[in-house]
Amino acid sequence: MSRAFLICPEPVRELTAGVGSRFLMLARLLTDAGHQVTLALPNDPAEAVVPPSVAAVRAVPERLGEQARGHDWVLLHGHLGNHYLAQRDDLPVVVDLYDPFLVENLHYHRRLGLEPFVNDHATWRLQLGRGDLFLCSSEEQRLYYLGWLTALGRVNPLVVEDDPTLAGLIVELPFGTPQGPPPAAPSRAEVLPGVAGDAPVLYFGGIYDWYDPRTALAAMPELLAADPRTVLLFVDHPHPELTPQSEAARARAEAERRGWLGGAVRFESWRPHARRYELPLVSDVAVACHRPGLETDLSLRTRLVDLLWLGLPAVVTTGGTMSRVVREIGAGEVVPPADPGALARAVRSLLTDAGRRERAAAAGRSWAAERSWERVAGPLLDFAAAPRRAPRHDRFAPVAPGGVTVREPMLDRLRRAVGRLRGER
Repeated sequence: MSRAFLICPEPVRELTAGVGSRFLMLARLLTDAGHQVTLALPNDPAEAVVPPSVAAVRAVPERLGEQARGHDWVLLHGHLGNHYLAQRDDLPVVVDLYDPFLVENLHYHRRLGLEPFVNDHATWRLQLGRGDLFLCSSEEQRLYYLGWLTALGRVNPLVVEDDPTLAGLIVELPFGTPQGPPPAAPSRAEVLPGVAGDAPVLYFGGIYDWYDPRTALAAMPELLAADPRTVLLFVDHPHPELTPQSEAARARAEAERRGWLGGAVRFESWRPHARRYELPLVSDVAVACHRPGLETDLSLRTRLVDLLWLGLPAVVTTGGTMSRVVREIGAGEVVPPADPGALARAVRSLLTDAGRRERAAAAGRSWAAERSWERVAGPLLDFAAAPRRAPRHDRFAPVAPGGVTVREPMLDRLRRAVGRLRGER
């Protein structure tokens, strides 16, 4: 069995978001398979809710190479991994590309300037040039990253001759689902005080700047006309200091302007990891609105993986892997982007037809049951059993860390930039 060093770029605490949750789950799967795992975190390990089998340490950027000593391979994601790559190049490296942060961060340039893009681009050049195995979330992402790898020389005649499918270079490892059935729904009265047990509740979730809460809000007058008790749930981000919240702020202001805030539109707090499903479990329909664009095309919309596992019928706008899944398996409705009328009609069609809701729920649960973490993580577990360097790793893609900022962690730079936007010092 191998010794794995996982460099997680986001905090792992009781309130944990996507990247942190993913690394925590992968650490658990590796230890369950008998591997030794060190999870290097940007936050105090005392805050981390990790199983006893995982050794959590504070990631020290200028000492990551030293901290990896004694391990057999490294898993990294995001900017923190640049520090490790600048310090050593002797261990096999798995680069997790499930979250295409360069594409997501394109939405922030008017607020944060072009420096994040420059650093993101240099980060991908470095990591795609140096990695030995790459993880992505979907067929769409795999093709996109193969374009990058071809441009960087990692896909070349020698590699293709040895591995025509390139399955040894890049593999799909999406977000998985828990083993077993979903938890029982808690009491709605406890989770959403003041909301009637039979009131229509729509779950949107957290808002990033590439989501489209405005269309969901624009559909509310029609939904409220049909049932004045309708409630739309948004969720506040657990790490607002790391992620600009312009769309969320606009949605809150619009709800307040219309007199809905705290009533027809509620912004709920991000739930601790152990309670992360309670809001969708007391909801009737999921609503996932996004705008057309590259981010949408490449996104897995990981929340929808969870929501289908929970059996929550979904109304999603066209674009990306999960809207295709929802349409193909019949787990809900797919509507055009920026069309409040179509969104309202699709939501009402599910709310008023219990049979359709149940069929959609069953389709989602059936699909999700085949995508447990244990199943989707197979390629990583295979690699962990026999870590390897990519053959002819740098024949056509010699890379050095030049051009990548390694003096200050990107998270710290984002905190400062977001602070400036808020007028903080």
